[in-house]
Amino acid sequence: MSNNDQIIFENFISKEGVIPIWDNPYIKGNLHLPTDYRPATTLESVLNLYKRMRYDEEDIRLLKVIGDAICANEDQLRRYMNSLMSRSEVSKRLTRMRNVGLVYRWKMRTDDDKTKPPAPFTLGIAGYKFLKHYYNDTFFMSPDRWDDLGPKGIQRYVALNEIRCQLVERKLAKKWVWNPELKNNYYIKNPLAAAHITTDQGNFNFVIDRAQMSQNFVGYLRTKLNQWKEVHNTQGSLLLSDFPEDKPILVLSVSTISLAAYIQEQLILDSYPFHIWLCVDEANDFTDAFYKPTEDGLKKIRLTFM
Repeated sequence: MSNNDQIIFENFISKEGVIPIWDNPYIKGNLHLPTDYRPATTLESVLNLYKRMRYDEEDIRLLKVIGDAICANEDQLRRYMNSLMSRSEVSKRLTRMRNVGLVYRWKMRTDDDKTKPPAPFTLGIAGYKFLKHYYNDTFFMSPDRWDDLGPKGIQRYVALNEIRCQLVERKLAKKWVWNPELKNNYYIKNPLAAAHITTDQGNFNFVIDRAQMSQNFVGYLRTKLNQWKEVHNTQGSLLLSDFPEDKPILVLSVSTISLAAYIQEQLILDSYPFHIWLCVDEANDFTDAFYKPTEDGLKKIRLTFM
């Protein structure tokens, strides 16, 4: 790692002088199992829960939402389910589902333990077995993977689910794919996500990635951007497999404007041949969260179609 690629997360605080919880390098996290935890661990026992009507179609729909989100916090799940049930009903169902291992709840905290964010949820062993049985052609994150991904993986998916949730609430995202492949380029690094956006001002493909303070984010982004630059120079665009060939916009998700400015300073994002926007977590409103890199630094852009 070169000197330019050192991780200096102390500098990237928000305007309020804090490091946002979903990008805090000091984050700690662990499974928070209920006291009456009795997980269903075999496929037969999982299917029997449904056959005995202990869980209904609305439970399964919520379970599928969690599986599709990979990891979302409780506030996001309430918003995803807003058209189907109340916020309190979502919480009640999550509590029941935790008891048998359909879902896992995570406890996230920092060293001062003062910040208590909405609890993240992932599929539990029972929920994973159930969904893989009925939706066997769909990717779901195995609970075992979180041993490797850890709290930093939880942070990453919660942060990206905020973008996903905002787009869903605005009825803009017609398709969302995790780890999509760039068309005819299976050997290079994939973006973390992609969304097909339809608006009255045209359709777009958001190619989405995330910078985290706890990683070598400059080196991480430089490697991906240079690979994608080669693809663009060869094909004239960043086309995604199984996506419409609409205008691609690379959306880099970052926690603070100070981090966004540092990335622009290090990587000169406006020098790349494709459109790049930065989406900043600390914005008060999603419509004010986007910035465009220019020769003179970052310029806020207001997306009127939002």
